[in-house]
Amino acid sequence: MNRFIPIAIVLLCAVVLAKAQNLSSIRHQYRDATKSQEQAQEFYEQLQAVNKTDKPVLVAYKGSALTLLARYEKLAARGSKIKEAVQWIEQAVADEPNNAEIRLIRLSVQENLPKFLKYNQHIETDKQFVLGALPSIQDEELRAMIEGYIAEFSDNN
Repeated sequence: MNRFIPIAIVLLCAVVLAKAQNLSSIRHQYRDATKSQEQAQEFYEQLQAVNKTDKPVLVAYKGSALTLLARYEKLAARGSKIKEAVQWIEQAVADEPNNAEIRLIRLSVQENLPKFLKYNQHIETDKQFVLGALPSIQDEELRAMIEGYIAEFSDNN
C-alpha cells in the first residue's frame, strides 16, 4: 500500500499543475478574445463545460465569455446573452467577493459594455478594490494582468 502513495502524490501534483496551467491559458485567452469573433468563440469553448458550482473564477470567466460572444449576436439576441452573462459574473462575485481576479473580470466587463445596458454600477468600487488588493497579490501573472488592464484599458474617469 505504501508504494502507491508516491504515485498518488505525483498524480495529485499533475492535476494541480494542469489546473494552474489551464487558468493561465484562460487569462491569456481572455485578453485575446476581445480581438475577433473566432477568438471569442475559442475562449467560450474552453469554458463551455464550466457550471455555477465550479471554481468561482472560472464562473466569472464564463460570464465574460458570454459577453464577448454577445458582441457578434444579432441585436435582438444580445440582451438575453448579456443577462445570462451578468448572472454568471454576479454568482462568482457572491461566492468570492474578496477575489481580486473576479472583481477585475467584472470591472472589465462593466467598463466595456454599452452604458444603456445599465451594468455599470460596480465600476468604481471594483476598481478601488482591485487597486487596493494589488500590493498583497502573490501571483505574479495575476498582478501583471491587473496592472496591464488598469494601465491600458481601465476608464480613468
